[in-house]
Amino acid sequence: MPVYNAGDFLVEAIESIRWQSYKNWEMICIDDGSTDKSLKILKDFAKKDKRINVIHSSENQGLAVALNKGLEKAKGEFIARMDADDISLPERFAKQLEFLLKNPHVIAVGSQSELIDEKGDFLGYKKFPCDSQKLYKMMLEMVSIQHPTLMTYAKIMKKYKYENHQTAEDVSMFFKLLQNGDFGNTKEVLFQYRIRKNSNSFKDPKKTFYLTLKSRIKAVRKWGYKPNLKGILVNLAQLFLITVLPKEAILNLYEFLRFRKLGANFSSAKTLRPALIKER
Repeated sequence: MPVYNAGDFLVEAIESIRWQSYKNWEMICIDDGSTDKSLKILKDFAKKDKRINVIHSSENQGLAVALNKGLEKAKGEFIARMDADDISLPERFAKQLEFLLKNPHVIAVGSQSELIDEKGDFLGYKKFPCDSQKLYKMMLEMVSIQHPTLMTYAKIMKKYKYENHQTAEDVSMFFKLLQNGDFGNTKEVLFQYRIRKNSNSFKDPKKTFYLTLKSRIKAVRKWGYKPNLKGILVNLAQLFLITVLPKEAILNLYEFLRFRKLGANFSSAKTLRPALIKER
């Protein structure tokens, strides 16, 4: 779990792991130069729970560097991602482990998610397909597993490193993992994903898209990904829109298309990004 100035949400995130019904885990928390109370919170938890290990960087090096440090330290047979502002529901580890063991062709599994805001209030659901073929095709349009819900085999994930971008670091990793087998998602909601106004994706949507497109092209040329015609046309349309539209229009279109595609169901359309609607 990478941590950077997440003090307002960190206790809840860690407690959600400590309350997992599956108890045989090690939590590696990488503090990436936090300047708030995050490091103190991590150290306090590490003192009372020996399963929690803390790695501290004196300066902020970025998400990819933090994730790679965690991969190097991981000792278990499986690796599960977690973010410092999200919540794993109690059955997450147990259900995902059961899924992987029952489906040997699947090498990485995510889950359905509830969406919450910065106050923890419910916004709706974010739904992903469960069929492996649909998930494969989907990767050329958007990631097919919500990144912090990922669980995979350590022996596979440790073969790779996250590429050091400020955003979209998950895309290239997913394409690398996809070379080793199928993806899956549980039908159950096992995660609460927090929507925050300072998300890296929201800060510079054009950069996020161009880095994502670069990873998609690399996947086809280098990693053997086989695109379909629909995926190619979607990318061309996205490239055109990203090039000609201003930031605000991109953000609104991104939310509409992305969550409509995933079948997201919101209690109120305006609750998803209230602080960003007037952002320039």
